[in-house]
Amino acid sequence: MKIKSIYSSIGLILVIVILVLINLIANTRFDRLDLTEGKIYSLSKASKEVVSNLEEPMTVKVFASVDLPPQLNDVKRFLNDLLSDYRSYGKGHLRYEFVNPGTDEELEKEAQNYRIPPFQVDIWSKDKRELKKIYLGLVVLHGGEQETLPVIQSTLGLEYNITSLIKRITSQQTMKVGFLQGHGEADPFEDMKQTLPSLQANYQVTTIDLTAEERIPDDVNALIINDLGSEIPDAEKLKIDQYIMRGGGVGWFFSKVTADLQQATATAKRLMIDSWTENYGFRVNDNIVADVQCGMVNIQQRVGIFNMTNSINYPFFPTIHAFSKQNVVSSNLEVISIFFPSSIDTSLAGQKGIMITPLLYSSDKSLIETGRYNINATRKWNPVEFKDRRVPLAAALEGSFKSYFTDRDIPVNDENKPVMNKSDLMLQSPENTRMVVLGDGRLFRDDFLTNPANYYLLLNTVDWLVNDTGLITLRTREVKMRPLKDISDSQKQVWKYVNWFLPPVLVVFLGLVYWQVRKNSRTREIF
Repeated sequence: MKIKSIYSSIGLILVIVILVLINLIANTRFDRLDLTEGKIYSLSKASKEVVSNLEEPMTVKVFASVDLPPQLNDVKRFLNDLLSDYRSYGKGHLRYEFVNPGTDEELEKEAQNYRIPPFQVDIWSKDKRELKKIYLGLVVLHGGEQETLPVIQSTLGLEYNITSLIKRITSQQTMKVGFLQGHGEADPFEDMKQTLPSLQANYQVTTIDLTAEERIPDDVNALIINDLGSEIPDAEKLKIDQYIMRGGGVGWFFSKVTADLQQATATAKRLMIDSWTENYGFRVNDNIVADVQCGMVNIQQRVGIFNMTNSINYPFFPTIHAFSKQNVVSSNLEVISIFFPSSIDTSLAGQKGIMITPLLYSSDKSLIETGRYNINATRKWNPVEFKDRRVPLAAALEGSFKSYFTDRDIPVNDENKPVMNKSDLMLQSPENTRMVVLGDGRLFRDDFLTNPANYYLLLNTVDWLVNDTGLITLRTREVKMRPLKDISDSQKQVWKYVNWFLPPVLVVFLGLVYWQVRKNSRTREIF
């Protein structure tokens, strides 16, 4: 008995020692088993790199009320876990705290000083519905600077927003994006107000008017030509061309057709741009692509003496689900919406020695319309027309581009003098110069931005153009839309009857099995 008791004591001591060692190891090493798709409960590699680069103390102060409704309480819990991860990888430089302003006037005043306002939510309490004022926002404090997330109501994009704040406040991101102006393009400060804040979270945003600029400034890391509406003069083409020759990345977002759904008219744009873009290895075609997988529009229809508003499918507003997994710009996207898109000719890049990767395609039931365009919303569509498959609508290009003006005369100014010396012309861009082209420029404009994933495409494009792709996977990994698979009417009928009859058949079958098992057990008891 004594020996047995000694062994039991030794075993107990060993268990205690093992537990102590496990706790010591846990205090020095942080890890997590995350089985979710996209690892949404684990800090991304990009966030780890950003927070591990901290060299001075940083404080994250969260103003959060105590009695939050269930959905916001989940957000608060997720935020606490997220900040705990940041602290673990911050090498002692990051700390965080949660503050409950409650009815404390001093704390409420502090929150207001950090531009964190209260907001109201509906709360059911004791069978009564009431409006309650609550706080849920945070401020990042670092070296006398501060950045704020004033209102947090969802976990979607939360890690991306916090990492962006840390990156910006620590000056780990100082790149600039320029939007070309003067040819009908969308103005980011007027026409893209929904997208602009997300872009400004990581980049300085400016506009470029080449009638007033001798050249595109060297501190512009990417140039966006968005929703081009008219021809670009040769003198300005030269400035863009030389920007490309210096290694500048360009995003081309434009269609070759002007369409007005209200007037049901569509005409070809006279951009005079084909020879220029073909020199770089691509062409936006003179057409519109329609798709069976599409968005909806509202139309007025007369029923008897009444005017009724109905929503109908509109194939010229394709909903894109087919994305290339070969390029980080599109690899994590799930669905985007585009409007009157033109197709992209990707066959030219190979002749130029340029690597081209189609980024997104129409579905297997598409239609390419050229010449005369019928965009009337009440158009009668024939399913047989949709015979085109996987039409490229966007592409990424990378390589060494040749100057468009290598074998052309230098444009002249108003005094009939060349705008630059031929000897100063740069003829070839660096090997890693990048471009992205998409046959639609409306998808980022406020009046067309119905799908939040659209601006993820723009942000991904800018990141890729400047070769700073760390946050792309972080930005899009939580955007998980699961569209239903399009099946035939006969398949729909089959699945309807399966859903009707299979559950009761299974219940009856399991009942018979249970009854048979009981019957056999009683028979064995008798004998």
